[in-house]
Amino acid sequence: MKKILFCLLTLCLSAALFAGGQGGSSSGGSGSGGTLSIWSWGADLEKTMREEAVKVFARAHPEIKVEHVVLPTADSVWDQKSAAAYAAGNAGDVMQMSPDYYGLMTRYYEDLNPYVRRDNIDLNAVITEGMLEGYYRPSGKLEALPLLANCFVFLYNKDLFDKVGAAYPTDNWTWADVARLAPRFVSGTGINHVYFLVNHWVNPNFATISMGGVPYTNDFKRVLLDSPEVAAGLDLFGQLIKDGALPDDVASQTLPKEQLFVSGKAAVFPAGGFEIATIAEEIGDSFAWDAVLPPKDTNGRNTNITYATGYAMNAAAKNKEAAWLFLKEVSFANDDMARQTMRVGMPANKRIAGGEYSSIKYGPMTNAKYVQGLATSRLNIWGGALARVGDQWTQMWQAVTIEGLSAKAAQDRYFPLVQRAFSELNIE
Repeated sequence: MKKILFCLLTLCLSAALFAGGQGGSSSGGSGSGGTLSIWSWGADLEKTMREEAVKVFARAHPEIKVEHVVLPTADSVWDQKSAAAYAAGNAGDVMQMSPDYYGLMTRYYEDLNPYVRRDNIDLNAVITEGMLEGYYRPSGKLEALPLLANCFVFLYNKDLFDKVGAAYPTDNWTWADVARLAPRFVSGTGINHVYFLVNHWVNPNFATISMGGVPYTNDFKRVLLDSPEVAAGLDLFGQLIKDGALPDDVASQTLPKEQLFVSGKAAVFPAGGFEIATIAEEIGDSFAWDAVLPPKDTNGRNTNITYATGYAMNAAAKNKEAAWLFLKEVSFANDDMARQTMRVGMPANKRIAGGEYSSIKYGPMTNAKYVQGLATSRLNIWGGALARVGDQWTQMWQAVTIEGLSAKAAQDRYFPLVQRAFSELNIE
């Protein structure tokens, strides 16, 4: 009887291992094997980082044959090739994605909730705070796991603050403080003009939320760019230009934003995590500087904007167990993979983000300031499916910052177009 039971147990174990190696639904065990195909995007250091991270995974799991391709995003190569692959049914088992697609591609993604429940994972305990929310759809579907994110801190030139006798900003400063302080820094003309703030491409996003504005409802049912709060944010930036505290469109083309700050011609620079290393190196010993969180809005919350990316499991994946294993490790369960990720951004791995990444120093600041800023950050407002609406928002922004219209006049002119573009969306 013991021999019979032993044989039956052996057969059951063999069957379980075989099923795990074949992938399939999330109801199975955690075993994996076979071939795993991964599609990533990236160029330069991004490409290198993703390749190195996948190599770490492949070395840790020799039982899995890993096939990895990295496509550029320039000239819409990724968009075109990934869309064609999804349509043809030959996309990778794992596909890179961005949460600011806002559901545009979610029909192709496996819901990861069953896998999370099966493995009894508390995602909030292992993923960096502020990074997970964007990967849930309003329906509750978890369409991917985060890889990395970047948000902003505001660098300030201490020498320029000392020169005008202004107190250094703190993490508690507000956008009202910015409006009050900015004119004091304006001096000179032409190439010697000194500004308060550089004309960074993230400014229109900050304008939307700076005075408590909300671009649209969380369920994407209504667009809210006609609100008084959004108008107040637009008028704030419009006034900065009128005061000479922010370069207008013509002046911005004369001297790039980085050089404007590095040369001491602007007091404040909104620095993304993806550009801090370059900026810090260019500043060198030119002047004393430091960094604070972006200003608070009228609700007392530090404003911030997140640009993020993650990986999804293709709903048509041939090896779902191996795909799930990769998703876990690249996101939070493999520290060596996170060490590659943090070369180009804040890793989703909470342990690495709060430790090694946070301790990286640039001049007087450390990356801990970015980790702190992410907690109150808002995902890129006009990503993915919302890009066409974002084009109309840009028209509204330019009407104020280039034409010199009041925010109310710009809203009257462009909100009907914004509303029409928004109503044509089919995000879910």
